[in-house]
Amino acid sequence: MHIVKIIFRSLLPLLSMLLSPAFSAAQSGEIFTLTADKLAEGKFVELDKLPWKYRAGDDARWAAADFDDGDWKSLSNDEINSDPAAALGKWNGKAWFRLRIAVDESLVNQPLAWRMWQWGASEIYLDGKLFQSYGTIRPDGDEEYNPRGLPLPIAFQNAGTHTIAVRYSFQAASDLSRGRGAWLVRGGARPGFVIELEAGREAALKFENRVRSERLDYVFVGILWSLALVHFLLFVFYHRARGNLFYSFFVLGLGMTIWLINVANTTHFGATAYVLCDILRINFQSLAILVLLAFLYVEFNGRVLRVFWILFGVWMIVVVLQWARIPGFDYTLLMLIISLADALRIMITALVRRREGAWIIAAGIGFFVVGVGFNIAFERDFWEAPRWLHKLNLYAALLSVPMTVSLYLARNFARTNRHLEMQLAQVQELSAKQLEHERTEAELRLAHERTQAENERRAKELEEARQLQLSMLPKKLPQLPNLEIAAYMKPATEVGGDYYDFYTGADGTLTIAVGDATGHGLKAGSVVTAMKSLFNAFAEIENIPQIFQKSSAALKKMNLRGLFMAMTMLKVKGDRATIAIAGMPAVLIYRNETRRVEKIAIKAMPLGSVANFPYQETEFTLLTGDCIAVMTDGFPEMFNHENEMIGFERAAEMLPEIAVESPQEIINHFVRAAETWAGIRPADDDVTFVVLKAV
Repeated sequence: MHIVKIIFRSLLPLLSMLLSPAFSAAQSGEIFTLTADKLAEGKFVELDKLPWKYRAGDDARWAAADFDDGDWKSLSNDEINSDPAAALGKWNGKAWFRLRIAVDESLVNQPLAWRMWQWGASEIYLDGKLFQSYGTIRPDGDEEYNPRGLPLPIAFQNAGTHTIAVRYSFQAASDLSRGRGAWLVRGGARPGFVIELEAGREAALKFENRVRSERLDYVFVGILWSLALVHFLLFVFYHRARGNLFYSFFVLGLGMTIWLINVANTTHFGATAYVLCDILRINFQSLAILVLLAFLYVEFNGRVLRVFWILFGVWMIVVVLQWARIPGFDYTLLMLIISLADALRIMITALVRRREGAWIIAAGIGFFVVGVGFNIAFERDFWEAPRWLHKLNLYAALLSVPMTVSLYLARNFARTNRHLEMQLAQVQELSAKQLEHERTEAELRLAHERTQAENERRAKELEEARQLQLSMLPKKLPQLPNLEIAAYMKPATEVGGDYYDFYTGADGTLTIAVGDATGHGLKAGSVVTAMKSLFNAFAEIENIPQIFQKSSAALKKMNLRGLFMAMTMLKVKGDRATIAIAGMPAVLIYRNETRRVEKIAIKAMPLGSVANFPYQETEFTLLTGDCIAVMTDGFPEMFNHENEMIGFERAAEMLPEIAVESPQEIINHFVRAAETWAGIRPADDDVTFVVLKAV
């Protein structure tokens, strides 16, 4: 989802290409070699960035694998994007591109995926045989089709050199210097194509995530359109509230902007439709900014001032320029900045004048401006950020103004009704004030006495539960030559029933259990006591799912009435580790070699909840320097004074910062982070950590 259309990218990708081994090899006449390493761990190969052999025209012989293309021009898609006319030379709408790659033996018959983006139509030949067609190439015009990165399965049947030939046609842009072709190029629909090659599973996951993100976008659009309809109807039934009219058009413009972006990114229509869709997207974005200004003028000045009409006139000129795609500086961005600056000016003036509720909209606009600034930085590569952060920032920024304006309008409506209700209640209250006061005083005194007695009872029960819980913990940590171990538990005010334990078998296998009982007080303590006994009885069993099933069956027979034990259990012997999870948060594994954190999450029911549940375990290797962090949900679900959770993702981000230290230092780092986050707010649940490190 883009607020501003990227016209030119920075030179960093070009510098990266010039420094890459693949590009250097191709420039020196060597054939690019495709190996399993280049597709491992989610990596992919951008084939379009390699130097392809190019020739304008159309000849079926050029598809042959053994065709001599030595005299053809060599260029990459980056060169085409930089200056299409100069790069393509005698381009007349049709051309062939050829690329030879060497496939390593490790990739023979391996499931790979081909992902392509293009304008126009194309035919892809692999070793002289037609592999895939996108659209239809016709003498009188193409049937355009943009695959938009849909994964296409591909497998190389043998190792060695393979030839990829692309018969490419973009007749809508046959003349790049004028007319429709020049207009399409200025609109971002340039000749050429983007091709990525990656592992089939990675491509499928990317496509699945993309579909999920698109569905979320449509939910977001639905929310905005619903807000637009509600506030438009409020204006229809009460014309004096003109702010509702302008606000409804504002959120309608935002919703249309996002919807058009999704249409452009998910449909497979041609270049002309794409550019028109993008122009409409910018038009609706401009409309949203204009009506937002109109809303602010009406709401806080009572009328639309001359400054607005000046901006309105300039915006209309910008809309004409948007349709013409006149090259030059980014005039849309300039007007966006000017309009947002005027919006901030209106809000600052309203705040200075202490207009009722102005701070609500001011906060939303301020957040929106900051979010737009971050989005521009992301889009223009001024700041590298993960895609999820980009998406989160965009959702938050776009929702900030609609949500705060809705809050402002709802607040005004509610305050008016509440004022009327208060006047009516005041009349009734005066007639029986003394009687109500005496009755209230008696009820408060009785409630205070009951609360005090209940608090004393609960305090005693909780102290007993805490002492019982602490008595269940091991007195000392295991000492193993290849492992460093540290453990920590801090009970909350209300005992949550956390538990950890160790068992070292006769063969040297270390079994570790970290659990969290449901419920509070003595009930949680009874579950911990039972689990302590079951762990001692079953820890020698090699298969963790079997331990879970036996323990779960035993707990269920105890008929504890809704009390369960969530648990994570590990078995470590030498450099091999096995883990199973039953209703607990994911386990973090820091890999010293890659400096990355892996998350092992296994969805399963807590022990004692479901009979014969098919628990699963997973096995992995521990190398020197690797670190395992197990925690209960007390840490990720810790709240600060603003009622925000610290979240499991922050825990995953913290681990690499301290993973080189000892397990005790790692735990100390988590504890300090939790104390900083919570501040003076007491914990709602126990916090427990067990950290292992291979040495």
